[in-house]
Amino acid sequence: MHMSERQEHMSELPQHTPESPVAAPAVAPWDPFQLMDRLDEEALRRELEGVASTDLVYVVKEGGQEVVGLSKTGVDECCMALVSQGQVIREEDLEYAVIGEDDDREALFKVKAARYAVSPDGTEVRLDQVIGVKRQALYYEPAQLDLDARVASRKYKGRTYRELLETADGRDYLAWMAENFSEPEIREFVKRILAGDEVVAQRGKQLNPHWYEAGAMKAARNARFRLIPGNVRAQVIAGARQAGQTRVVEARSGTLRGVSKATPAPAPAVEAPRPQEPVRSEVASRSEVVTRIGPYAPTEKQVAFFQRLADSPVFTDDERRRALDWLATKATRQTIKDQIDWLKRQVETRKSGRAGSSAA
Repeated sequence: MHMSERQEHMSELPQHTPESPVAAPAVAPWDPFQLMDRLDEEALRRELEGVASTDLVYVVKEGGQEVVGLSKTGVDECCMALVSQGQVIREEDLEYAVIGEDDDREALFKVKAARYAVSPDGTEVRLDQVIGVKRQALYYEPAQLDLDARVASRKYKGRTYRELLETADGRDYLAWMAENFSEPEIREFVKRILAGDEVVAQRGKQLNPHWYEAGAMKAARNARFRLIPGNVRAQVIAGARQAGQTRVVEARSGTLRGVSKATPAPAPAVEAPRPQEPVRSEVASRSEVVTRIGPYAPTEKQVAFFQRLADSPVFTDDERRRALDWLATKATRQTIKDQIDWLKRQVETRKSGRAGSSAA
């Protein structure tokens, strides 16, 4: 793949505990390049839905080291930079083959691309040609099933299993699912939560409706990346970091394979702060603390809002530390919603309590 040269809950807090202490499966170490590839796949899905990505660069951080890579959008930007120099990269051929059986099927994509020098009068000279390849799974990896997962149903779209258990109509629908739903993993999961068990299970693999588009675009990205000169890549990466067009993912220590071989990337330039103004780089302001990837990871907005609430002076340092530890190790897109609501209530309640004490 292309890449640059590649709370415990707060002890005092949890009068409310949205996430019960169920042991989750061990998380395998991340390969930073596989992580970037999945981030690209998310960006491609959004692009197919008409939402263009502005992240040109991915930065995966662990401790004081960084692994930096161009996104698919970053590769597009490099190709545009080459046009201003009189060079054009063209994708000329696409081939693919499907291998494997059932939900283990994969597609092997191969794209041929060539670079041309184009003079002002339109004369072209073919400079070089490469191929780019990509192995694309046709099925998503199994998704986690827990009480805070979304119900796999159009009727209750957007609702969680926990919410359905709280109403009579919801429980009736879950009873129907336990007997009639097509996926055996969901039927067994629903039976157990109706019996009062709080379990964590795995849903079966799901067909990726965009497997062809994702595989073809990533193979083309890989081919074009090989034709981009190193100095052009470096210029686009430096410009993206200064302009804040960088997505930063911070990993817990020891979770990344291959980071020890990475060269720390230069920090973006930061203007001198005004008096009493804290230094805050654009990249730092968009940093994510994420331990999961894909559709279950908290969004950047959720993470930023959670961090702002945890920084409130109403919490002790120990409470704040545990809150951030929970964010880094347990948060999902669903569970973080309950935690944000709970933190907001704590901030409002504790501030009101202090105001009342002062008035007395």
